[in-house]
Amino acid sequence: MTDSPIAFQWRNDEDDQSRHGEGISRPVHGSRTREFRVIVYKSGGQPMTWITKAESSRHAIRYAEARWPGAEVEVA
Repeated sequence: MTDSPIAFQWRNDEDDQSRHGEGISRPVHGSRTREFRVIVYKSGGQPMTWITKAESSRHAIRYAEARWPGAEVEVA
């Protein structure tokens, strides 16, 4: 059976332009962080609450914008 379809495949929910990595979409290892709740408003979708650790609210917004470019982001 060489022509069998793929039984299961993850859907990539992230945008193709998203950037990931230490210091880009998450804090640098060993830095002092707090937990922040960020609301992400993707176009055409319902708002999503993302809970993340970041050094400050400014960093939390930057990390969310790196993961979901083009989305509106605010700290709850």
